[in-house]
Amino acid sequence: MKLGRLMRLGLAPQAAPLESQHVVFLRGLCLLAGGFTMMTMLLSLSSATTSAGGLAYALLAGVVPPIVSLVLSSRGHHAVAAVLFVIYTLLSTAGAASLFGPSFGLQYWYMPVIVLTFMLFPSERRQTALAVAGLNAAAFLGFSFASTLLPATEMAPGDVRDNFHVNISLVAVATAVATYYAQRVTARTRDELRSLRARTDALLGAVLPAEFVATLREGSEGVGRRYPQVSVVVCDIAGFTRLAEEAAAEDIVRVLNATFSAFDAVCKERGADKVKTVGDAYVAAVGLGGGEPSARAAVDLALRMRAAVERSEACQARGVRVRVGVGTGEVIAGVVGTNKLAYDMWGAAIEAAFAMEERATPEQVVVDAATWAELAAEERAAVVRGEPEGYRSPATAKG
Repeated sequence: MKLGRLMRLGLAPQAAPLESQHVVFLRGLCLLAGGFTMMTMLLSLSSATTSAGGLAYALLAGVVPPIVSLVLSSRGHHAVAAVLFVIYTLLSTAGAASLFGPSFGLQYWYMPVIVLTFMLFPSERRQTALAVAGLNAAAFLGFSFASTLLPATEMAPGDVRDNFHVNISLVAVATAVATYYAQRVTARTRDELRSLRARTDALLGAVLPAEFVATLREGSEGVGRRYPQVSVVVCDIAGFTRLAEEAAAEDIVRVLNATFSAFDAVCKERGADKVKTVGDAYVAAVGLGGGEPSARAAVDLALRMRAAVERSEACQARGVRVRVGVGTGEVIAGVVGTNKLAYDMWGAAIEAAFAMEERATPEQVVVDAATWAELAAEERAAVVRGEPEGYRSPATAKG
């Protein structure tokens, strides 16, 4: 098995980046500890300086715990594996420090162990990490206090000084490496979060106006705004019920995707806002972006949407034709819901647009009186007025 695969064995593909780093770090330490002990045993065998009992104890105390931690982690028991490994390092440090005494400075190995503890547990296991780190800190303080009562190891002053300096240097290196790794993990996680936020903002921006995205990011609820003059376009597929009964589900979804994708492209090109889709109806609006609201721009959008369907091979293969309604007036737009946010629009303009769409025949663009009043003669020739002369729709009743 490759080392990289071993490091990620048992990790879910959707595991958070920071969680993965904790697991990989633990497994790397297990391999390092087990390998270091094995190398020490091999050197002892080659020099014949250790008895069979000593080798058996080293194998049991120095190799078995890291291997058990590695197996537990690979089976998904990451927290148990981390606790076992930290306890193993605690007992190993305690044993070595007790054997050689305080003069060697082995007790200072508790310092990097405390640092490593917080790197072995994810944030949701913070209490466990604090408990294990506190246990290591208590062991260090206890050993430091007890060492004042124990007789000093009889060694030459030079040997004591050299061993103490070696251990302190190694402790400093281990702490520096652990700190560097922690900063690297933090930086990588920060980059992942930034990338995730950018993708989330892009996704929200595709379905919500920018002002609503910014407000939602701040944690506001019931986000809404009133627009005094907006033109709404409702484009519906004619005969969709019959088409849905005759065609396969995959074909229906393919036709809807081709149709709505064409509408998305037209809205993007003309600077209009997609509001929502209702079944086989596509709802867009002109005048939400802060510019001059224009019924003429909405009619242009409607005509371009109809033309986009006529150019689409997927739509023409199924004989798709559309009915379009346009209404102009006041609307309220907002975001509702908690589990699934929905951007929607209410008001006279959108009601008028749906009413005009219902009056349209296939390939017709029908507009209400408020929209008709803003159109030039050549534009009126391309559409149908859905309300009689002199009629005042709800959208313009207050005017």
